[in-house]
Amino acid sequence: MNGRIKIATAMLIWGSVGIFARFSNLSGLGVAFFRVSLGAFLLFVILVGRNEWLQSLSQLMRARWKPLLALGISLALNWVFLFTAFQYTTIANAVLVYYMAPIIATVISWRFLDERLSLKSWLLIGTAFAGLILIISGQSIDFGNRDFVGILLALTAAFFYALIPNLGRFLRGIDGKTLTFLQLAIASVVLAPFMAVSGVGKPVWWAIFVLVAVHTVLALFLYMDGLKEVEVNEAALLSYLDPMSAVVYAFLVFGEVPGGRTALGGALILLASLLDVKARGS
Repeated sequence: MNGRIKIATAMLIWGSVGIFARFSNLSGLGVAFFRVSLGAFLLFVILVGRNEWLQSLSQLMRARWKPLLALGISLALNWVFLFTAFQYTTIANAVLVYYMAPIIATVISWRFLDERLSLKSWLLIGTAFAGLILIISGQSIDFGNRDFVGILLALTAAFFYALIPNLGRFLRGIDGKTLTFLQLAIASVVLAPFMAVSGVGKPVWWAIFVLVAVHTVLALFLYMDGLKEVEVNEAALLSYLDPMSAVVYAFLVFGEVPGGRTALGGALILLASLLDVKARGS
């Protein structure tokens, strides 16, 4: 498999995450916890044979514990809110709103990291938020409306996901597999007390296994290996296979058909995000 095929495959796998999250019969918290904790365990088993790797972990934690902790918390909350959103609204609503993350990341980098934005960037930000408003306008603005609540949960997930690349700027130079393990391990520790209080319920273990082994470990390794052969900007463009495939999977499995406002609003969000990625790569 060449780099492009690896990354495209990872994105097509990630597009089905909402399907298996529903199949798992777990809460959003439960899906997130099992995904990070079992993912961390599998990565640990794979990497533990390297003595130098084990020694590097304690050094990294001592030297950069603040951004690592923030990164782990952001990853945990990102997945908790996203998987909870899948239980409240359609997968199309959740995934398309979730793709506000690159635009929100741009705003965060401007506000807190002093990154300058061009007029084109501001127009793209406005386009994305217009798409978001269009999706929301198709719902009753009422906290008793599950679709509206689901959209807000997906937007919250997008915010925490947008923090991840900005926090990653403080962790450059760390091996990708090591950084992935630390993110998952810290997220596991953060979520464990909440899982102890809420309980597990009656999980569907085969779906959880697929989420961990396929969606977390396999797809992540394909993505990381693909990045060795493909430019980051090209990988970012291939990432749009994720939301598009998610909408197709939801239609095929659950018969969910996006409404007109959702389709148009989602198109505006994806277009703005795509053009923003291309502008940054040029």
